[in-house]
Amino acid sequence: MHMHCPLKIDNNQGLIFSSSITPISGTVNMETKLGSYEILVSDKNSNEILRKSFRSDALETPFTWDLKSELDSIVESGCYIISLIGASKEIECSIECKVADTRNILSITRSLKHRAFAPDIQALSSIYFDIIGDIQATILERLKDSRFEEPYFVACITAGFIQEIADDIEKHPSRILALMNEFQSKNPMPINTELGLRALFDFLINYMADTEDQLRANAMARCGHCNLTQNDRAQIVSSLVSAIYPHCKTTPFPKNIIGGIAEKIVGGIIRLGIRYVSAKHVNRSISICQTLPLWNPCDAVIL
Repeated sequence: MHMHCPLKIDNNQGLIFSSSITPISGTVNMETKLGSYEILVSDKNSNEILRKSFRSDALETPFTWDLKSELDSIVESGCYIISLIGASKEIECSIECKVADTRNILSITRSLKHRAFAPDIQALSSIYFDIIGDIQATILERLKDSRFEEPYFVACITAGFIQEIADDIEKHPSRILALMNEFQSKNPMPINTELGLRALFDFLINYMADTEDQLRANAMARCGHCNLTQNDRAQIVSSLVSAIYPHCKTTPFPKNIIGGIAEKIVGGIIRLGIRYVSAKHVNRSISICQTLPLWNPCDAVIL
């Protein structure tokens, strides 16, 4: 490999959403005119995924990989190698990139919400998976908007967290279902009843949060990543606040100036509380993850 690599990648993390794709793009910057060359995309097992031929007399030539294979099918999540092959058919240099397919995140969440659980916890499970789904949708929207500094790992952690929940539900006994049964036994909920603010906070914080911390830490370890940048941590916490707050039911305020002011004050206090608790538990997941063995990121499975 050459010490100087003429192959430059603008973004080495591509994301696949249900309705859009964030392609991986770059440029070939040559000190002298190379003429003809090829861009080769291969997977971590050195299998050829895509090969593009170029011929240009320009010193700088842009290229884009739309995360599709030679057969025009979208590739699977994982690590890929983009290589520059010169006129002599030798590899000039290679750069690693990562692809995250996020399309199954919401479908898994929806399947959990519509699953038939025991009748006594059906209403509670519907509320819980509504909230989980809103959190994931908010994070995915921010990924689309390029709000994260390490989008591949955030997508990986998000997908892994949902899969951890789904795997736990399949276990006998399931920690999540056991917690729902315990909460329901102490706080009987009639069918189609919504949780009040106090009960919702009790359920999310005193029952579910510790287990979620462990599941989130497991997801992070599977991604080979036990930390988040300050920005990405803030974006995740903000996503939790934005998604959870609409589910917090309070006593309706009078439709007047005083009522409007009171509603804003109470809403601000609730958001502040959600933010504080969310930050605490995201940090706890990071601490737990730091005690776990990390996987190689290129071996991480993203659904």
